[in-house]
Amino acid sequence: MTPSRDTEAARFAAEPEAWGEPQGRLTGAEAASRGRALLEAAGVDVAAVERRVGRPRIGGKAGRKGERSARVNVAVTDAQAAIIDGLAGQGRTRSDIVREALDEYLAARA
Repeated sequence: MTPSRDTEAARFAAEPEAWGEPQGRLTGAEAASRGRALLEAAGVDVAAVERRVGRPRIGGKAGRKGERSARVNVAVTDAQAAIIDGLAGQGRTRSDIVREALDEYLAARA
């Protein structure tokens, strides 16, 4: 933030009621359009922002906005959970650990 924006934000934090009531509410396409216009007016590369929103898809494939990766939910034993948690404590995510184990299992049977 710039110093003037910092000052403005600090004033708002100190007295939010001094800024008055909201002038309405936008939703859907109208809200998206207004938000895009504000970002563009601020000099933001909106296309770059849209590319970075959300998590990347598994496998690196480009997906459509709002599309989720395929999921498989499974229950594990307490012993399996403890092993996964131990490995996750070494800097890996639980998802990565389970994904790798599944890849190895499937490769051995393909």
